Amino acid sequence: MRLGGIKFCWSETNKKYQLVKCNQDGVTEFVVAFFDRHKEGYDMRTVGSRFFEVGVDACRVASFAIEFLNKSFGSDFDDGLLDNPLRKN
Repeated sequence: MRLGGIKFCWSETNKKYQLVKCNQDGVTEFVVAFFDRHKEGYDMRTVGSRFFEVGVDACRVASFAIEFLNKSFGSDFDDGLLDNPLRKN
């Protein structure tokens, strides 16, 4: 999902979901926040004050991301048994 200059996506490097700030061409500039999976669901961990510096779009995308991840938590989709559209296979 992408809104304005903020994108919610899977990171192959970090093996977790993240919010990233993108330029107008869609190229990633920097990571804004990570989503860490725990035994009870997902938590968001921001990188410094970047989350607050990029604007209101980050809040909207983060809200969608947390809802999406927590709804899928513990399902076959979350456990990797179903194809995840956010991960590049």
